[in-house]
Amino acid sequence: MPADPASAQPRRRGRWLALAAVLAIALVGAANAYLIARSRPAVIADLGRTPPRPYVMVLGSYVFRNGAPSRELAARLETGRQLYRAGLARRIIVSGLAEPGYDEPDAMAAWLERHGVAPPDLVIDRGGYRTAASMADAVAAGVQSLLVVSQRYHLPRALYLARHAGLEAIGVPAADVERTLPDRIYSFVRETSARAEIILEVAARGVRGLPPGQVPTAPTY
Repeated sequence: MPADPASAQPRRRGRWLALAAVLAIALVGAANAYLIARSRPAVIADLGRTPPRPYVMVLGSYVFRNGAPSRELAARLETGRQLYRAGLARRIIVSGLAEPGYDEPDAMAAWLERHGVAPPDLVIDRGGYRTAASMADAVAAGVQSLLVVSQRYHLPRALYLARHAGLEAIGVPAADVERTLPDRIYSFVRETSARAEIILEVAARGVRGLPPGQVPTAPTY
């Protein structure tokens, strides 16, 4: 008895959806492998082997309402402070999200001041609402070479963006913090997807971190 065309159509659709899902997973996996492999030579965890640069950029993360940095951000700030105190960077760029009632860069700068960094050596970038914008702001301000501080999982994407923005960048990983299992799963899925997305974004419009048609202007430092 010949197959019912009406019942065969959903099966074909299901096979195509399954094939599309496998292809998407393969492409995301390939993009992640590429970014991780490309960034590995530029990530240096040993301060004794870290080359000096004029700037170290500490990338923002969550800040509590009282201005205290989250544990992940505090680890980034401490790494930036160590690089500064070791003479491996003359100035620290703090770059993060700033909006009414919430300001990562000011909180980061305040933490560093409390821990011994001279205010004139702090560069506050309030336009770093995403990693691409942080790199675009650095280029617009005339930065050419820098150290980039974030957790190790974030550095492949950050260094990819820095390189495509024209920056000579070395990644210095901050300490990882303990997380709950759901938080680890969420972070893994989010960063895995973001790495694949950023390759497409850079290919389509470069590193601007801004809506199409706009050009990054120098932030007020």
